[in-house]
Amino acid sequence: MTQTLYTESEVKSVVAGLAAAIAADSSERKILLLGLLKGCQPFLADLCRELSRYQLSLAVEYLQVSSYVGTASSGQVKISQTLPESLMRGCDVIVVDDIFDTGLTLKSVVTHLREKGAERVKTCVLLRKEGSSRVVMEPDYCGAVIPDAFIVGYGLDYNEQYRELPYIKVLGEEDRK
Repeated sequence: MTQTLYTESEVKSVVAGLAAAIAADSSERKILLLGLLKGCQPFLADLCRELSRYQLSLAVEYLQVSSYVGTASSGQVKISQTLPESLMRGCDVIVVDDIFDTGLTLKSVVTHLREKGAERVKTCVLLRKEGSSRVVMEPDYCGAVIPDAFIVGYGLDYNEQYRELPYIKVLGEEDRK
């Protein structure tokens, strides 16, 4: 039997807390939420809705990135496209990802954005895996710390399955179809 780590209502509470933290830190500048596809999609949508309560100037954009093969990081981060510098000019860019595991993806994306001219870049993750980071970096905003296990649900997948779950659970052997 697989273990549910966060129920749907617990996930919503974590997202609301992240929105409050971002709003408290926000400047008068426009915020560009940059979602890392595909896993961030449910999280980013809910985060946007929560941030709308604070009447901030928001824009949303996406980057397609990949680094996983099955349940393990490949160690290689592939960024499929780039953003025009004009989109980032005058904005606080907040890179939004579902999970901080090895940290390679976020570190690569932040470096890429700075090389492309982003002035201010912060990071926001729903979850951070305990003890799995391979880089010296901490997300600026982190919803919760989880054990080092492979999880699915709320955008997180296993071979493109389980993204639709409204809760987050540990992937069990019986789930690996």
